[in-house]
Amino acid sequence: MISVLHIGLPLAPPLLTAEESKIIAARLAGIRQKMEAAGYRYDVLHASPDVGLIEFRERLRTERIDAVLIGGGVVGDPKLAAFKQQIIDAAREEAPVAKVLEFDHTLEVPVLLGRAFGIL
Repeated sequence: MISVLHIGLPLAPPLLTAEESKIIAARLAGIRQKMEAAGYRYDVLHASPDVGLIEFRERLRTERIDAVLIGGGVVGDPKLAAFKQQIIDAAREEAPVAKVLEFDHTLEVPVLLGRAFGIL
């Protein structure tokens, strides 16, 4: 089973409104359901430049992670370029064999991962 760790921004103010949080949480739940139905182990972790990447690094060290998926909120915001690079660097350091993918909303997550692993 392919293991995916999706890392994205916290679903809380000041980054999002309460309504935006609900919409994105529902979208993430739908993605998780699709991914699990397709046979992936799929987990979402929330982090921010303020909170840091301690839990992210720990999960990469202690779990088998085949792919790190950087969420669209990080990928799509040029102001978060340094944070995105910190995520990439952490993944390379802690799980060097994991594929690092960026979710930019051009492809659905199952398609993006399927292509990355040669399943589609």
